[in-house]
Amino acid sequence: MYEADPIQTLANVDYSRAETFGDRACSLSRLMSKGYNIPNGIVVSTKVFKRFLNNMPGAKRIDQLISEVTPANLEETAREIQEIIMHNPVPMPMANPIAGEIYKLLDEIKSESVVIRTSAHVEDSSRHTCYGRGVYFHLKEIRDIIQVMKNCWASAFTADVLKDLMQAGLPPDNVNIAIIVEEMVLAKVSGILSVKNDIKDVHITANWGSHVHEGKEGICCDHIIVNEQKIGEPIESFTSYKENISHIPPEKRHAVVIENQPERKQELSLSTQDITTLVQLAKKVRRDFEVDYEIEFVFDHEGTLWLLDATPRLSRQSFRSIGNSVNQS
Repeated sequence: MYEADPIQTLANVDYSRAETFGDRACSLSRLMSKGYNIPNGIVVSTKVFKRFLNNMPGAKRIDQLISEVTPANLEETAREIQEIIMHNPVPMPMANPIAGEIYKLLDEIKSESVVIRTSAHVEDSSRHTCYGRGVYFHLKEIRDIIQVMKNCWASAFTADVLKDLMQAGLPPDNVNIAIIVEEMVLAKVSGILSVKNDIKDVHITANWGSHVHEGKEGICCDHIIVNEQKIGEPIESFTSYKENISHIPPEKRHAVVIENQPERKQELSLSTQDITTLVQLAKKVRRDFEVDYEIEFVFDHEGTLWLLDATPRLSRQSFRSIGNSVNQS
């Protein structure tokens, strides 16, 4: 028998249990409980991840590889562990409950597809586990979703992750992966909002659409800094297709979202009203929480603001403490 409640709706996640649902899911659930607009979703807990690893053929070989990993054999070890995970099917007694919850979610949401995100129980302990690699868009078929879940589980054992954990003095198998299956919001504009408690200016990066890719002309991403005291009036902005009027140094331009509609490259992606809405969001987040946040947002084609991801940034805390970050009030 499987443990009770290995799959939960995002709204019902106990956000004090990062070890079961991961920091990302706990953070989103916590925001949802405070009235923030988060797409509906389900969370496949770390219990499922651990049961899959512990009961599949090759589990003993993975244990052996982990026990013998060194800086010299990182790449080879990571590759073999991931191959074992990817070549093992998810057993039907495990896959069927997951499929049932996904079908239920698809019946409840407006979109015809979902997005898959990793939610590790030490979400920031390795930057490689949770940025980019663990996000998959526009998934509709159950078999594709299950396959992507295995990709997410395998991401706990990339060479980069193993290296990060070893350097932090953590066991190489310390990352347990939960998976968020969330409604796909079709974005008119998407971006990242940086909220810092000690800096009142709000930094926004944004672009048209929702797909991340890099064209021949490079990154095209609007960067906007807003003074909270003058809502809606950017004190500076930058886009690679416009005259550079910003003094933001390149290392500060976290261009994590990339232009995907080049024909609109001369047009600022965010309206004055959009900027005002984001500043108001930043002020609410700062009131509600005492940690810095990186918030992934979209405005849909009706102008509604959605929060797709919200990661607390606790630079002063060690990797061991980050798993408890969402428990703080």
